[in-house]
Amino acid sequence: MILCPFCSETLELSQKSLDVAILTACNKCMNILVLKSEENNVVAYAPKGIQDIRQIARDGSIGAELLRLLPEAVQELPVLPEIVHRVMQLGRDPETSMREMAKVIKEDQVVALKVLQLANSAVYRGLTEVKDLDAACTRLGMKTISNAVFAVATGQVYNTPSLKYGESVRGLWRHALATSHCASEIGAILAQGKPDTLFAAGLVHDIGKLLILHVLSNEMSAAIKPLGESDELFKEVMDAYHSLLGFHLVRHWELPAEFGIVTFCHEQIETVPDDSWAPLVHIVALSSAIADASGFGVCERDISLLSHPSSKFLNLNDVKLAALRVDLEDKLAPLIEIIGSS
Repeated sequence: MILCPFCSETLELSQKSLDVAILTACNKCMNILVLKSEENNVVAYAPKGIQDIRQIARDGSIGAELLRLLPEAVQELPVLPEIVHRVMQLGRDPETSMREMAKVIKEDQVVALKVLQLANSAVYRGLTEVKDLDAACTRLGMKTISNAVFAVATGQVYNTPSLKYGESVRGLWRHALATSHCASEIGAILAQGKPDTLFAAGLVHDIGKLLILHVLSNEMSAAIKPLGESDELFKEVMDAYHSLLGFHLVRHWELPAEFGIVTFCHEQIETVPDDSWAPLVHIVALSSAIADASGFGVCERDISLLSHPSSKFLNLNDVKLAALRVDLEDKLAPLIEIIGSS
C-alpha cells in the first residue's frame, strides 16, 4: 500500500516496479507526486521544492476554486481521439509501413481530410495532386504524418465559442504549434530520438492554460470571475496553476509518462523526477521560449534566448538559436491554414 505523503490517501497504482522515476497525482489532495522504485518497492514522495498545493490554494481563494472545479473541467474538455494513441504506437515501431499508417488514419475522416490537404499544400505539393491517403502518406513521410495527426487532434480541443477569450485560445494554439515545431527541430539538431514525442509534447506543454480559459469562458463559477477582470491577477493565477492543472488533464487523457512530466516540469525543471527526463524537458522549455521570442506567445516577453538555462544545458549557441527562428511563421503556415486556428 502506497500513501500520499501530503494527505495520507491510499494511491491507486498499477505499477509494481519502475525502470525510472515518473510523476503521478493524488486524486484527493490534487498534489503531484514522484513515483520511484526503491528496494523492489514503489514509493511516493513530493517533487523537489514543491509545497502542498492546499497551503497555496487556501479555502476561499481562486486557486482553491480552480482545484474544486478541476474534475468537472477535465471531463468537459474533449478527449483526445483514439487515433492519437494508435498513431503514437505505430510511430514508435520501426517496422510500421506507410500502408499501415494510412489504414489507421482512414478510420478518422476529419484527420484523413486534413492529411490530404497538407500533402497538397504549397510546402508539400508535388507536380500532381494526390487524391488518396496512401499517396499522401508516402509524400509526407512518417514524421510529418504523425505530427499532423497530433496537431489536428489537439486542435480540436482548442475550440471555444467564447468571443471574450477566443483570441487568447487562438494565441495558445499558435504558441503550441510553434513550440512543437521548434522542439522537433532541436531534437533533429541534437540527434535526440523520438521526434514525434517532442512535437506532441510541445502541443500539450501549456494545456493547463487552456483548461483555465475553459473554466472562465464557460462561466463555471462566479468565484473566479475576477480573473477575467484583471490582467495582473489572470497572469498570476495562470503562472501559479497551469502546470498542475495541465498535468491532471494529460493524466486524464492517459498519455505516456513523458507528456505529464513535460507539462508539469517545463517551467520548474528542478522538479524533474529523474535526470534522464531532463533533455526532453529542456528542449520543450527552450522551444516555448523561442516561440514567445518569435511572436508566438499569448503576451509579449523580452527573452534572452542565449542566456536561457535550457540553451546552456543543451549547449546551443546563438547561430543555432537564430537558425531555429528563421522563417518560423512560413514553416508553420501550412498547419495553421489547414488545421485552422481552432
